[in-house]
Amino acid sequence: MGLFLGTALGFPTVLLTPMLLVIVVYWIIAAVGLADAEALDSVDAEGDPVGASAVMGRLGLGKAPVTVEITMLVLSAWFVSMMGGIVASLFTTPGSAPAWALGAVVLLIAVIAAWAFTSGAVMALQRFLPKPKGSSKRELVGRTCVIRIGTASETFGHAEILTAGGASITIPVRTIGGESLPSGSTALIFDHSDEQDVFLVTRFDPALDPGRD
Repeated sequence: MGLFLGTALGFPTVLLTPMLLVIVVYWIIAAVGLADAEALDSVDAEGDPVGASAVMGRLGLGKAPVTVEITMLVLSAWFVSMMGGIVASLFTTPGSAPAWALGAVVLLIAVIAAWAFTSGAVMALQRFLPKPKGSSKRELVGRTCVIRIGTASETFGHAEILTAGGASITIPVRTIGGESLPSGSTALIFDHSDEQDVFLVTRFDPALDPGRD
């Protein structure tokens, strides 16, 4: 037990142990329904990944929910670091220069091994994992948005909308028939103009909301 705690709280594993604890707490919260397993998955109006999803994509991942990939990365890196730390403790004195140098090598190996393991595991299991939710332009039609930055008209307008991944994005909007919508008002997206690459909106009547009691 002493060796386990010493390694978990020693360099380099101590850098990963807090991340592991955060992940454990997160999944406990998700298990009771207080957190979304796809909370970090986000895309822009074009359906391209942004934020954490974009970072994972640059790492060659992003084919599974970001929270799942981060969990795999941290767990595998922590495990390799623990094993490496235990082996290193057999040949070095804790706190010595050789121990720090060997610890740095162990950390590097742990990071590379974690990426390799996660990449391979995601490729093998992605068919069984839920795909990140996206929001293409056409998928936004029929949803409501909130007018921002002045008044929306036939020549100008911007609105804020939440993507399926929970990210807030700003989209260009236009009205038709001389309608104007003031900032802060709720509008219904009823079409997308491919020619102008803008969303066509009209005033939203809450009485028409099928989810309204």
